[in-house]
Amino acid sequence: MRLLRGFRTSLFRYTLNYMVGVSLSVFVVLALVYGSYTLGFFRELNNLIARESAALALRNTEGGIDGVSASIGERIQAPTLPRLFYLLVDARGQKLAGNLARWPERLGPVEDWVGPGAAIRQWTESAERHEFVGATTVFPGGERLLVARHYQDITEYLRLTLTVVAQAMLATIVLGSIGAALLALLMERRIVGVNRSIAGILSGDLAQRIPVVNVNDDDFARLIVNFNHMLDRIEQLMEGVKQLSDNIAHDLRTPLTRLRNGLASLELDELGEQRGMVAGLIEEADALLATFSALLRIAQIESGNRRAAFAATDLATILADVCEFYEPLAADRGLHVDTRLASPCASVCDRDLLFQAFANLLDNAIKYSPAGTTVTVELAQHEGGVEVVFADQGPGIPLAERDKVFQRFYRVEESRSGHPGNGLGLSLVQAVIALHGGSVALSDNSPGLRVRVFLPRGT
Repeated sequence: MRLLRGFRTSLFRYTLNYMVGVSLSVFVVLALVYGSYTLGFFRELNNLIARESAALALRNTEGGIDGVSASIGERIQAPTLPRLFYLLVDARGQKLAGNLARWPERLGPVEDWVGPGAAIRQWTESAERHEFVGATTVFPGGERLLVARHYQDITEYLRLTLTVVAQAMLATIVLGSIGAALLALLMERRIVGVNRSIAGILSGDLAQRIPVVNVNDDDFARLIVNFNHMLDRIEQLMEGVKQLSDNIAHDLRTPLTRLRNGLASLELDELGEQRGMVAGLIEEADALLATFSALLRIAQIESGNRRAAFAATDLATILADVCEFYEPLAADRGLHVDTRLASPCASVCDRDLLFQAFANLLDNAIKYSPAGTTVTVELAQHEGGVEVVFADQGPGIPLAERDKVFQRFYRVEESRSGHPGNGLGLSLVQAVIALHGGSVALSDNSPGLRVRVFLPRGT
């Protein structure tokens, strides 16, 4: 099974494509070599036959037909000459000399050329079939000369060569595929470890590092070392930013708390307009403290430290508790909360964080909905996970600002004057859902806003 997984990796596909490409390139080169060799062979063979025919024609001029017959006999007996076939016949077609039995029927009485590919039975008493090339010459006395050469030995050699090459290419592709799969499997084992470490880092554990083996002669290992160095630097920077944010928040919380307590003591002592002013200042101090508390909570969630509180919980119960908690507020505003919860819906999560995230979403839906409308809370289970939907009939959020509202302190202009807040609610919701491996999406409810929260099964 592990070998089969190797066949599905991209490294295997790249290696196989490379091998197939190289094999096809070798095949094209061999085909060109084959064509060039064949063309050169027949060109040389034609020149040889032409030279032999011209030499015997010259011999006829010098010594007559008897001289041609004698030359043919010498050529047949000579062991060093190329293996050619000769046939000399008189004007009536009777054989005078040569190592062929009779004149081929397909050749006429005039000078002719037997081109390559002409299948002629061997001109002896046997019925064996060979392919020949040859040329005929007609002498002044009516005698005819045929000089020919069969090339079956060459074609058999070339055919055998092509067969061996094709088999070698096929074996190369098969063995190369297996080798590529094994190589891909070995690489997959290393990549799985890298992906596992990266997943742990993405979950918030910046202290994790990718294990390294054999740093000296391995480019992949050196890449991992550099990646770990980069993570060290990022961790240092993140720790510095986190420490700075924590210091600012903690340093400001203390004087704000003293300010709030001092204003509270003044409120107990003073009367009239000063008392009302002090109450307003206390309210501002409370808002500042809430803002810093929310910032600290978001930072804590994004650091991933809260995963230790994960436990098996029923999401339907969490949503039911949230809806029950906000029902009095909805009733005061003349709203109806319609719950559609698929129960039970077991999940492994941080109950307190999800309660706060769902409470923020429901609070927003109630806050921005006009009286007499309905707020819908729906929980549905899908094959890939769980979907929670909060839908209201309020003014909604413009499409251009739906991504921006998740930024810290960002608020839609229409909500700044009529509704108090610090712009951290949706930032906290996104941090909580991201900690659980999920996502948040905003869409139009026509009218109103529809918030979809997706949580995977594994959370």
